[in-house]
Amino acid sequence: MRFLIIDDDTDYRRVLRYYLEVKWPDAAVDEHQPIRAGQLPAAFPLKDFDAILLGYPACTQDGLDWLSELQTRPGCPPVLVFAADGDEFLAVESLKCGAADYFPKSRVTHQRLVDSIIAEAASRGEFRRLSREPEAEWDLLGVRTHRFLARLQSSELSSLYLATERDSESRLVYKVVRLVPDSGGEQLFDRFLQEYEVVARIDHPHVVRIFDLGVADDHVYIAMEYLAGGTLAERLKRVVTREEALCYTRQIALALGAIHGAGVLHRDLKPANIMLRDDGSLALIDFGLAKQLWLEAAISGTGQIFGTPYYMSPEQGHASSVDARSDIYSLGCIFYEMLSRQRPFVADTPMAVIYDHSHAPRPLLPEQFADFQPMLERMFAADPDDRFQTVAELLSWLDVPQPSSAAV
Repeated sequence: MRFLIIDDDTDYRRVLRYYLEVKWPDAAVDEHQPIRAGQLPAAFPLKDFDAILLGYPACTQDGLDWLSELQTRPGCPPVLVFAADGDEFLAVESLKCGAADYFPKSRVTHQRLVDSIIAEAASRGEFRRLSREPEAEWDLLGVRTHRFLARLQSSELSSLYLATERDSESRLVYKVVRLVPDSGGEQLFDRFLQEYEVVARIDHPHVVRIFDLGVADDHVYIAMEYLAGGTLAERLKRVVTREEALCYTRQIALALGAIHGAGVLHRDLKPANIMLRDDGSLALIDFGLAKQLWLEAAISGTGQIFGTPYYMSPEQGHASSVDARSDIYSLGCIFYEMLSRQRPFVADTPMAVIYDHSHAPRPLLPEQFADFQPMLERMFAADPDDRFQTVAELLSWLDVPQPSSAAV
């Protein structure tokens, strides 16, 4: 990896260099100080770099002329813009001028920067070894039809890799689970295999597509669809209109209907487990908590709580038996967050959040969305008997024409 940092602030260049070298210890990081060295000469070899980190303003320029000019040069890599006094207008203008991403300097974090560089590389199909993953581990999987590109995420027992087909260059994601002695690996293996067996039977536009499963020594891997649009959690950082909220809710409900029909509960429905494709459609992912309805002996163990407290039904939070109505409850929490831009219950501890799901009054939507309140209360009522009993009931409500925002 090779990066170019352009900024007049010596201290800030040092911070960015540190962030890059923590992630890529062998990276070559060049620095350029415009106030002393002027603009980059026309013959400067931009094509030798994987990314440019450009401070704003640069070289005493108030506008974004330099960014635009860099974009016209042959082989210009992705340019990430960092502004001292950032605002929404400047962010929009930077992106219009070709910036790959925009950061207010005071709010840059190591992970945000690394994620941005990897995501941009993924979108361009340019992977110059974003992660120094041992080739031996990839070869151990016995996969010869795909080429490793980058490690997207990793924990003690599992990793997510971005890969491409050697012939077509189409991208997909490999989820790899390792069996680690004395670390619960056997149980994770079983859960992983169950996940594949369940999801592979489901063919639905709003459920992630599974392509392949492989077992090699102490590894299991699953090849699945690459969803380039990011997570719904990231989408919720921006305003969601009532029309978008209804559209997203309906797509998620349709996906839940499909998996419930196959005898599966998701049991960890949250914005981070819902992803967008390039065309804006949604797909459910991460069925690591999925459980066939007819299985009495869950692999997770009796009484163990899985899931995320912010979106967890009261019965799941208290480790009671759950059914399809639990997923409907979680969807209600997501629907509330889409319209109100906040989670329905927030507290200082996870157990306090779980308590509120069971005992606190249901929060009210903002006034302009008050017409959705009756539906919402039937989605995330504390008592399962007071909810929509099936996804089909919820969809019958969603399919009724809704008043436009102008009519509210």
